[in-house]
Amino acid sequence: MAQAPRKFIQKNGVNMLNPDYLKWKKKHGTPSSTAAAAVPLLAPIEKINIDIHVLQGSKLVAKDRNMFGKRVSSDPYVLLSLTCTPPTNTPDYKDKSKHHKFELGRTETVKKNLSPTWNFTTKCVIPYTRMSETIRLAFEIFDEDKMSSDDPMGIVTLPALEWKDSAGSTVWYEVAKGSAKDVSGKIQLKIQTSLDRLQGVKPYC
Repeated sequence: MAQAPRKFIQKNGVNMLNPDYLKWKKKHGTPSSTAAAAVPLLAPIEKINIDIHVLQGSKLVAKDRNMFGKRVSSDPYVLLSLTCTPPTNTPDYKDKSKHHKFELGRTETVKKNLSPTWNFTTKCVIPYTRMSETIRLAFEIFDEDKMSSDDPMGIVTLPALEWKDSAGSTVWYEVAKGSAKDVSGKIQLKIQTSLDRLQGVKPYC
């Protein structure tokens, strides 16, 4: 790059901007802020779409006994839910009535199987108005019983949801220790997210 001329020169004893410097600046200078402004701004977010896939389980805890009293199997299914928790720096955080839980559905029951395949899929949508809240997905595993209440087999709770587009990946999650009696095993999940934006709305500048 050519060396820059002097920015200021003296003419009749007065400092003034050098016309040659202005020509050089126009030809060789660094990009102006208008170049950065040329990058298109994204439209405001309207909502986030979540695709949830509960694929299978592995080595889950046995809850059903055989004729000798030994626990040998289970009839597992998964309940899906989503919780919205207000920010910790707001009065709503201490108000439990402001913590919302939404049931998203359940898988089928797989009989007598500690490594079941569910291949269950569901969708949910969260509006932008909840963007400041902590959003978490929870997966509660149960053993279905016809003659009594269903036995808990443990819970998997995912990290807080991020507001972004994500193709997701298939991941095995360990059942949380202490979330039920004698928990074991893991479940395989895939979570995909996509943002919907307000089309035709100019972003704030």
